[in-house]
Amino acid sequence: MTNGPIREDALAYLPCSTIASFRKGQVIYDHNQPSGLIYLIIDGKVKITRIGDTGHRVVVDIYQPDEFFGEAAFLNIGQRNEQASALEDTKVMTWAASEIEQLVMKQPRLGVALLQMAVQRTVDSLHRIESFSVDNIARRLARSLLRFSERFGVLEEDGFVRMLPFTHETLAQYVGTSREIVTHWMARFQREGHLKYSRSGILLQASSLRKWLDNAKADVV
Repeated sequence: MTNGPIREDALAYLPCSTIASFRKGQVIYDHNQPSGLIYLIIDGKVKITRIGDTGHRVVVDIYQPDEFFGEAAFLNIGQRNEQASALEDTKVMTWAASEIEQLVMKQPRLGVALLQMAVQRTVDSLHRIESFSVDNIARRLARSLLRFSERFGVLEEDGFVRMLPFTHETLAQYVGTSREIVTHWMARFQREGHLKYSRSGILLQASSLRKWLDNAKADVV
């Protein structure tokens, strides 16, 4: 009996390839610099954004070491309005989409691993869509902070979880609101003791924010 689903490790089936470095804030690809590559993060973090129909930029997700991005290259349609940029100094390993396809023919378990990754991202997206449907902005922000703390956080001795210094603009693009509203709620969360934030990072009291989320009324705006 297993304690959870068995996941294939794509890294076990991939050969070493070209490594590229990007400075914090540097664009890795966008509609002006399309890419046919699949990327694996070796070090650092990458932010993926898209331009919506309204012209506003939306954060699709943020990826960290041992995670892939750029999978739209498999469809051979380019990234269209997608942009990948380094959230901090970052190193990535790259493969051409055609090379990955050839490897999958030889290593079917690699295909399974990539499929599992795609399904997991679909599940995560569905949870996010559900939150957009039923949660107000404050609750969406709280859920996003908790998700980021689980993905990127480091537990401190005092019980706080240390995270990246996400800008209010980035959080707003992820939550789907304005920077001003995010600033309002971040200040309120700080006053209520759920978090501390500065240019050096965010310290989140995850248990406290989860309790707030459980008790928050749906009509909070």
